[in-house]
Order: sequence, then C-alpha cells, then structure tokens
Amino acid sequence: MAGNELEKAFQTLTDALDLSEAETTEEIKLVDEQINELREKIIELRGKQETLTHDRTSISEMFQRYVEEDKK
Repeated sequence: MAGNELEKAFQTLTDALDLSEAETTEEIKLVDEQINELREKIIELRGKQETLTHDRTSISEMFQRYVEEDKK
C-alpha cells in the first residue's frame, strides 16, 4: 500500500512539474513575441528619426539660404 501512495505522490509531483514547465514555456513564447514587436518598433522609430534629422537639416539649409539672400 505504501508503494501505491508513493507512486501517487510522485505522479502528483510530476504533474505539477509538467504544468510549471508548460506555463514557463508559454511565458517564454510571450516574452519572445514582445521582444520581436519591440525590435520592429525600434526599426520603425529609427526610420522616423532619420527622416526627421534629414528634414531638420533641409529646413536649416533653406533658412540659411533665406538669411543670406536677405542680407544682399
């Protein structure tokens, strides 16, 4: 009888470990998805930042030309 109870205890422990492992695996998948979404967002924002930098430079150059023409 003690052997049967021991088997049940080990089975309960195994089931708990399997559940914990499944939960951990699922959480890892979710975090990986978030990481990928953040990488994509970073790429998008870097593109916007480059565009803004270019626009700022263009505006500055136009302003400088306007100021130079105004001095004449």
